[in-house]
Amino acid sequence: MKHIPVRLGPLALLLTVVAICMTVLSLLTFSTARADLAMAQKLAASTQQRYELEAEGQAFLQEAAEAVVPVGKEFVTKATGGVSYKIYGFTQEALSALGMEKDENGVYWKELGHDSQTLRIGLDFADAADHEGKGFTVVCWQFSREWQAPEEIGGLWAGE
Repeated sequence: MKHIPVRLGPLALLLTVVAICMTVLSLLTFSTARADLAMAQKLAASTQQRYELEAEGQAFLQEAAEAVVPVGKEFVTKATGGVSYKIYGFTQEALSALGMEKDENGVYWKELGHDSQTLRIGLDFADAADHEGKGFTVVCWQFSREWQAPEEIGGLWAGE
């Protein structure tokens, strides 16, 4: 019986190339998954800080609303049909207790912060004739974050 030789050279070469490709693709998938996990964790921490600041800001607004008192005389305007109103504001004690500062425009400011994020809140007392003299309006509710220099990535050339 005559034995026919089987040539495995091209088949072995093809299987080797496929195995190398699969290995490279699996390493790329793994490194991408790790990078996605790290980014998701950073985003989760940042979002948690922002929500904590939001809750603190809402609690501050509640405290500020409770600290509002009439600071002026009652007055009557023709624009409102003769209804009397009071001018509202904060006493000096309330300002210091709430940690607020008043600027030259009459806006009260408060900054809250966690780590690198801050929430800046601006409160202005409504014009009594327009808003029935009730409380204040929030004129600024701004989140900001400290700028951080980008981290160096694995010794890549910075172009300098």
